[in-house]
Amino acid sequence: MKMYLFLILYLLPLFTSCDNDDPAPTGLKKIEKRVKKIAASGNIPSLEVTVQTPEEVLTFSYHNEQTALQSIYGIGSTTKLPAAVLVLKRVESGALELEAPVTDYINSSEINFIKGIENVTVKSLLNHTSGIADYTKHPDWGASVIEGRAPETFEEKIKNIGADLNEPGSYIYSNSNYLFLERIIESIDGESYDQAFNDFYSDLDIAITLNPSRNGLEAFYAQGQGTIANVTQWKEHYGFDGGAYGDSKALNSFLKKLFIDKTILSSASLAKLEDWISMRNMIIPVGSGVLDEYGHGLMKLSYKGDTYVGHPGGTLKYQSFAFYNPESNVTFSILTNCSGQHYNNVFYQEIVPAVLDEL
Repeated sequence: MKMYLFLILYLLPLFTSCDNDDPAPTGLKKIEKRVKKIAASGNIPSLEVTVQTPEEVLTFSYHNEQTALQSIYGIGSTTKLPAAVLVLKRVESGALELEAPVTDYINSSEINFIKGIENVTVKSLLNHTSGIADYTKHPDWGASVIEGRAPETFEEKIKNIGADLNEPGSYIYSNSNYLFLERIIESIDGESYDQAFNDFYSDLDIAITLNPSRNGLEAFYAQGQGTIANVTQWKEHYGFDGGAYGDSKALNSFLKKLFIDKTILSSASLAKLEDWISMRNMIIPVGSGVLDEYGHGLMKLSYKGDTYVGHPGGTLKYQSFAFYNPESNVTFSILTNCSGQHYNNVFYQEIVPAVLDEL
């Protein structure tokens, strides 16, 4: 009898575990389960996510059966935040002044075709109040990317900028602002902007780089779920406005060192990042939340009573989202290799909210 009782007690845990082969995920693992389900439903080709709280870290990847699992992604306009940090570092050193006109640093013969350019300041470039037209809004620009002839140099890109400033002093998001910041960094550093950027982040041991050779990474585009196309051959040539590459762990490391450890910028410079202005009619919906204020290369996200700061990114080939919650000290970064209306909707209205809801 005692032997039978021993066997029952021994086998009971085994039978119990069989009933719970797939236990409900807890903590950050809930995010992984939700995001992968959404990615599969939305036919996302590939993505990577890193989430970090004071207690735990979660990093996971996903890819569908038709595509390869990527380790590096274009981060698009999320590049503007690390670019702004580099610029503010030059302000800290005294090499650059925020209120100085851009003509103090850029050869006026290159840019004097823009009426009122002498009134544009470094600060107005950082917070998108310069009024300089966005070169990527030129009617020919989209076709040039698709056809592999997109402008690469400063001189080529500014040919797509009109002579008139558009509401200077008001917030109007323009990639051209960060194109001008590249030129300013080259002027004060005496080297190429990509070298200055890459050296800066290499010294910080953060694996975010401007690397044109990665322009051929696999990417997809879809206006509707049934119109998915492999657009790897499209050539996007960005710099400070959206040309960096990395992974979600590198982005998260950047956010942690910048906002939590505070080892990159001084307190005064961090405050300058958060010199907020309204994004007016260019507010971006994120699920039930909104991106509605801009600082110096930084956006503010309001979501269900919580506030996050960071920067999203979207090109014709990639999407990214890297944000930090000052109250909870939570950071998260999401990267995908797809764009177009279908993927944009899945990303901003389903994937990002799924992460935020679990935080």
